[in-house]
Amino acid sequence: MKNKFISIISPLSVIIALTLDTAVVYYGVYAVQNIGKNASALNIVFLIIDICSIFLAVFYTREVLRHGIRFKEDSFELTFLDENNAFEYANIESVEVFKDTKASFKKNFVDRYSRITLNLKDGNSATLELGLTTKRKLKKIESEINSRIEA
Repeated sequence: MKNKFISIISPLSVIIALTLDTAVVYYGVYAVQNIGKNASALNIVFLIIDICSIFLAVFYTREVLRHGIRFKEDSFELTFLDENNAFEYANIESVEVFKDTKASFKKNFVDRYSRITLNLKDGNSATLELGLTTKRKLKKIESEINSRIEA
């Protein structure tokens, strides 16, 4: 099977990233306009801080967009975990997914996370929390893993 990448982007993270990027660009334009009017030391410091913020915003947005699952020939890798992030298809017996969609005012964001439970052939299981994802994306990941386990 072909190598494939399914990105896992939390809608909340995308909104935050776009808001931060928009704010940084707005303040950058504001800083350049102020330096054009009055080149004081405070305006120059403000511009330098904004340039640093632009770099941070670009790195944050890039990191948010890189989260996902990379499907390879014999295993899949979670790009948002630092260690224990690769699972071979030969070791997986079954896959279960869970996403809480019931209405409640008591639950916080962590209670709404999507989860994948891998039942391994040695009797152990691994639970992977994907964060806030859509149900459609979760089903797509489940079907991709199941198709590669059966192959």
